Amino acid sequence: MEEIPQTGKLPGRGPHFSWVEPGNIRKMPRDTDELSTENLKGQQWKWGSMGRPEESLDRDGSPLREFAFWLRDLRRRSGLTYERLASQAHFATSTMQAAADGRRLPTLRVTLAFVAACGGDQQAWREYWTRVSRALDASAPERASGPAGPPWLDAVPAPAEPPGRPARAGHAAEDWFVESFSALVRVDTEPVEVIERKTIVASVDDVREIAASVNVPRRPDALDQPVGLESELLYGGSLQLREQRYDSFFTNVIVLPRPLRQGERHEYSIRLRIPPGQRMASHFLHVPFRRSDHFDLRVRFDPRRPPRRVWLLRDAPTAVIYQRDPATQTIAPDRFGEAHASFRDMRPGLGYGFRWSEQQ
Repeated sequence: MEEIPQTGKLPGRGPHFSWVEPGNIRKMPRDTDELSTENLKGQQWKWGSMGRPEESLDRDGSPLREFAFWLRDLRRRSGLTYERLASQAHFATSTMQAAADGRRLPTLRVTLAFVAACGGDQQAWREYWTRVSRALDASAPERASGPAGPPWLDAVPAPAEPPGRPARAGHAAEDWFVESFSALVRVDTEPVEVIERKTIVASVDDVREIAASVNVPRRPDALDQPVGLESELLYGGSLQLREQRYDSFFTNVIVLPRPLRQGERHEYSIRLRIPPGQRMASHFLHVPFRRSDHFDLRVRFDPRRPPRRVWLLRDAPTAVIYQRDPATQTIAPDRFGEAHASFRDMRPGLGYGFRWSEQQ
């Protein structure tokens, strides 16, 4: 699960069970707590068009595979077969299928034609293609490589101000930061739920609302199934807006009881629940993209059916998060099925939490 602050237009028509870090709705970098999917290795062939079947994609966190994943996601949401897509893009069907196979980066021209036919945001995809191309360039200086992920996961565009309210100007990108964050993940219940409690500190005056976003990835055996998420604010404000902005990407806008002044603290708690019958992917991570001082995670498994293995992930890049058997420290849940970890000094863009194998 992954949390991600969100509003504004995302590319395409519209991002594991992931929780996304809430952020001030106007300007905030994405924070992500991720209850992520298994990687897609071993998935059976799926029909992606009326022609030849679409081969499974091993989503290993590499820039090429991630680019292919998001292209496939865009086409799936458009409802187009590859034949229809090719017709609208004025390219051969095989060219459109090759663009999303994850073996090589399609040309910019092919990419933009693919995106346009699916009704996506060509400007955002042009930026994404440039990032991946730069990441694949072995001659590019490491310091200049920059992010290789999709730009729509970087930050949250500012929404329009309601009529009568003056626009806020001059606010820093981080209007607030997370002083403490605790999450209890109940894998032992049906449906699975997460209870989060966060204390935030305002970095500027007049912080009125925050956005808590969550990325709920599909499992490999349910890529064509709809993804849902139920949310309930337990205390600390009013849950003003619930949106599914982008496929498995959900946003909750929380209006605070009163505006916060710089340095003021505020605590809130939210319950996130997967709908009945929707299976949860097997990791939960906090991926901060703003200052986050302390994260305390507790995952409760069914002691009668414990996971075969639990990996502790610290400073984990995307590629490690998706590994089926990461080469990291393992821990054993206690006799009541609970695994616990605490994290400080977290680095932006890296994952902190647990990944586990399927339960026995």
